[in-house]
Order: sequence, then C-alpha cells, then structure tokens
Amino acid sequence: MLSSSHSAANLAAFAAGATVIATVALCPRPAFADEPAATAPPSVEPSSRVTQEWLGLELTPLSLPLTGAPRGRPGASLSPVQAGLGGSLRLLRHRWAHAYLIPVEAGLYVSETGSRTVFVHVQAEGGVIVPGTDRRLEVGLGAGAGVLNMDYANGCDGTCDIGGAGALLSLVARYLFIDRPHFTAGASARAVFPLNRATGEYWGHLTDWGDTLLASVELGYGR
Repeated sequence: MLSSSHSAANLAAFAAGATVIATVALCPRPAFADEPAATAPPSVEPSSRVTQEWLGLELTPLSLPLTGAPRGRPGASLSPVQAGLGGSLRLLRHRWAHAYLIPVEAGLYVSETGSRTVFVHVQAEGGVIVPGTDRRLEVGLGAGAGVLNMDYANGCDGTCDIGGAGALLSLVARYLFIDRPHFTAGASARAVFPLNRATGEYWGHLTDWGDTLLASVELGYGR
C-alpha cells in the first residue's frame, strides 16, 4: 500500500502535469506557433533567441531527498543534502512562443557525499514557457523510465535504499539567464517521482519508495 506521503507526492505530480498538458492543449495556436517578427517586441523576438536547440547539457552537482528514511527501522537516517556529479544530455529541444518539447533526454547522477544517491533515466519532456518572463522561465513535465536509489543508514547487511525502478515522472522548472541566438545557459530544478513499487537489487537493495529533487546548471546550443 502507498504511504500517505508518497501518495500525496504522486498526486501533486499528476495534478501539476495535468495542468501543464491542459494549458498547452487548450491553447494550441499561441503555444505552438512562433510569434511573427513584425508583432513581437524586440526583447522577445523569437529570431533573436534559440528556437531549435540541437544539443543541451544539464550538469547536476546536488540532490535533496523529498522522502525521509523508512519508519520502523531503528537508526535509519538519510542525509538532507547530497553532493555529487552527473547530468543529462538532451536532444532537439524546440521552443515555440509559449511551449517547448524535448523529444529525448537521458542521464546519470551519482552522489557520494552524505547518503549515496544513484539516478539513471531516459525521458521525454514538454511544458510551457511562462508568459511575462521574457521567455526565460519554463515549467514542464517529463515522463519515461529509470532507476532511483538513495542509501539510508540502518545497520542492515549490505546497502539498503529507497527509490524506485521502472516508470517515472519528473516536474521541472527551468530559468534561462542567457538566451542568445545560438546559445543558452540557465539553472533548473527537477523533482523525480518513481511510479512503481520496486524491491530487489539494483545499485543496492531497494526496500521502499523514495523521491528526490535534482538541482542543475545547463547549457544549450542551437539556432
């Protein structure tokens, strides 16, 4: 049975994702059409920004678990902040006037400071470019598959983890500090929600669900 905290987290993920999808679906013309140069203000003219990204890189130095250590296990603990190294490679992101789509992104993240976290994933992502932000703020939903393992201390024989394996959702907020004709740079936060109840050996022994938040800096190249 789902724990109440995990049920609430997944409910929030689905609700936010549904909001993003509904917003795009109900407003297809303004969302999926580049604004004519004659009517767009110079500061947000699509031709002066990256519309078709060829290659993007998200570098992840930090993760924060959104789920605590399992209850009922004496001495179980989970580090609140985990520093590590990893990232994601994304391909062919397209940005319309008020929406964007990333057909494929895949990555690996491993932390060794505090509780060890391992996250491997392949996803597609889509969302909205928030109006009134000079086309710099994106909010989206990713869906795909992967494995999330977060070690917790509990005195068990071997490595015990929370996380999940298989289908997953991720909620993403991304802000572009630099948005030039061929180059973008920004920062993002990605909340990862495994959907399957997975137990067994992956990069440790999964015993229960767990969710995490990844903080990243990112670069993109396109036209």
